[in-house]
Amino acid sequence: MDITKFTRLPQDEKQNYLWDYGVCLGQRLIGEHEIVCLFELDAFYVEAVYSRENNCVDDISPLLELPHWDAYVDLVLLELLNL
Repeated sequence: MDITKFTRLPQDEKQNYLWDYGVCLGQRLIGEHEIVCLFELDAFYVEAVYSRENNCVDDISPLLELPHWDAYVDLVLLELLNL
């Protein structure tokens, strides 16, 4: 599936496709209530925002622009510094 088809899917179908074919590459916390997971799907990447309060995925969106990667670069750098 390409990114255009994926973005047109309803939320529940995005989630099913993500669980079936996605590879989780990392995660980060947003405050106390949300976890954002980075997934590789085919030839593109998406973020899934998971709510710890209501135990569900609130949003799934592709990473289209370079600034969206900043949080993951910071995580990798922190991990390298802790080695």
